[in-house]
Amino acid sequence: MKPLAFGILFSAALALAQAPKAIPRTPDGKPDFTGAWQGGGVSLYGESEGNTRATAAIPQAARGGGGGGRGRGERLVYKPEIEAKVQAARGTTWKDDPTVKCLLPGVPRIFGMPMPFEIVQTPKQIAILYESFHGWRLIPFGGSHGDPDPSFLGDSIASWDGDTLVVDVVGFNGKIWLDGAGHFTDEQLHVAERYTLNGDTISYEATITDPPLMDKPYTQRMTFTRLKEGERPREYECIENNQDLEHLTGPSVKATAEK
Repeated sequence: MKPLAFGILFSAALALAQAPKAIPRTPDGKPDFTGAWQGGGVSLYGESEGNTRATAAIPQAARGGGGGGRGRGERLVYKPEIEAKVQAARGTTWKDDPTVKCLLPGVPRIFGMPMPFEIVQTPKQIAILYESFHGWRLIPFGGSHGDPDPSFLGDSIASWDGDTLVVDVVGFNGKIWLDGAGHFTDEQLHVAERYTLNGDTISYEATITDPPLMDKPYTQRMTFTRLKEGERPREYECIENNQDLEHLTGPSVKATAEK
């Protein structure tokens, strides 16, 4: 083969290999998010980094935002008097965290739990089934929030911004934390989620506002990784009625939390 022809073939093969993977689409042309996905967090399966299921299709992608690498786009800023309350309670977050009492983590915190979730997409609604705390969300396309009953995962409505899935979430019960550091919320919490499908990953962005508590909106970013076929959320158990948390969690956990 002549060198010129070989070079052309090599360049074409390289361009094909580097071409972005086509995203799956529904019959109406919308990105299809259906499948099992893994967010971030500390692994339950022994890995210190990356995807927490050993059978993940690809490694966990880096999370954007430039805010220290843990999914935050910028620093979470509470009003000074509210932040003072948060810091004053840091010594007991290890037992005060609602998740220790088997309560749902809320949105967006539930995506950071080290367990998969599954998305089922139809033309009328999105369903998200979390292994974590057996949480689930039914998210219709269109409509209005009305006067929803307050809940841990809120009331969600979906729409499209081009190929990006947009979910507006209100109706929280004021009982969830945004993180394990004690940043509590109230019923005015509002979360605007954006999901962008990139083949085997989803770029996730959640902009959080809570005017009585926060000085400005806070944006959290994560990357979700598609799991291999056959992987799915599994049975989840939480220790109920934790009456002796100090002994269940151990003194080392308490000492770390109080630093």
